[in-house]
Amino acid sequence: MSALSSMLAAVAAMIHLSAYVVYARQTNRGETRLNTATWILWVFLSSLNAASYLMMSGDPAKSLLSFAGATACTVTLIYALAKGKASPIAPWDAAALAAGLAAAGAWMVWRSATYANLILQAGFVISMIPTYRGIFKDPAAEKPLPWLMWGSAYAVNLCVVLLRWRGHDADLAYPCINLVTHSGVGWCVITLTRRRARRSQDPA
Repeated sequence: MSALSSMLAAVAAMIHLSAYVVYARQTNRGETRLNTATWILWVFLSSLNAASYLMMSGDPAKSLLSFAGATACTVTLIYALAKGKASPIAPWDAAALAAGLAAAGAWMVWRSATYANLILQAGFVISMIPTYRGIFKDPAAEKPLPWLMWGSAYAVNLCVVLLRWRGHDADLAYPCINLVTHSGVGWCVITLTRRRARRSQDPA
């Protein structure tokens, strides 16, 4: 069981990192524009999340995905900003950024890895708002593949958590929330794109 869960943890990390490679290529080709508010939030939140999740779970295998994501997120943001591929921060996006950073800052108040990690999951949800707003306005703003790959990585990570279950319910929050939010972007892009295509084909 331990060998299987360790292997799945490595698989989840590889899928996760591969999604970042796909996303970076799409950004470089101009197929998508990285949402600055979301990704700045992720650089801070993912780093804090990796540290707090490891402290909370006490399990490096469960935490491998979070550390891989924190590193890749930082590299991707720096790359996009250097290439001028990031979108500007709109006033509403700045509000989401401030709310997410406030959630991250609450860790200093509670000084509990479990509470901090759960607060950070709320920060992740807040940080996704600009991206969801963007795709509902224009589904072409994002491509579904990397988001579905990220969702798949979190699904595999959820299997790792269950295989190494220690009765700590809070361990489920990180993979479950990110599975829903990341997969949701991919499926929303697919659904909205198909809906617009059908409307464009309907006779006036």
